[in-house]
Amino acid sequence: MTTILEEQVEGQEESTRCPYGRLLQILGKPHTLEILYSFGVESPQRFTKLQKSLDIQPKTLSTRLQELVGFGILDRKSFNEIPPRVDYELTSKGEDLGGIFTELHTWSDKYKDSRTLPRKKTKKVRRIPFLT
Repeated sequence: MTTILEEQVEGQEESTRCPYGRLLQILGKPHTLEILYSFGVESPQRFTKLQKSLDIQPKTLSTRLQELVGFGILDRKSFNEIPPRVDYELTSKGEDLGGIFTELHTWSDKYKDSRTLPRKKTKKVRRIPFLT
């Protein structure tokens, strides 16, 4: 059984293939990093709260959450309640992605005054386990 990062791209030499290509393909989808960052701030979360806080279309959010659950980055827990309740939470695999956010934060701080990378204002965050 191979992992996502070990999958080979057809017709490409092993020595020239980027070992992070598949991971970056997953994380590079629209809103995926925003979703993961949000779970680093608060986990578990419910779909509605996440959708409102990120202002993402429900269909797009649903698709991204399903993908992240499928990759083992998020866990989906259903509760047999009325009304139905579903929580999403980072798995240990998802928590391990925190290092990526730490590095992105460091790089962003280093170049925050650069005119080539305009930064939009973000909400203040109470706690960020990824960055501690």
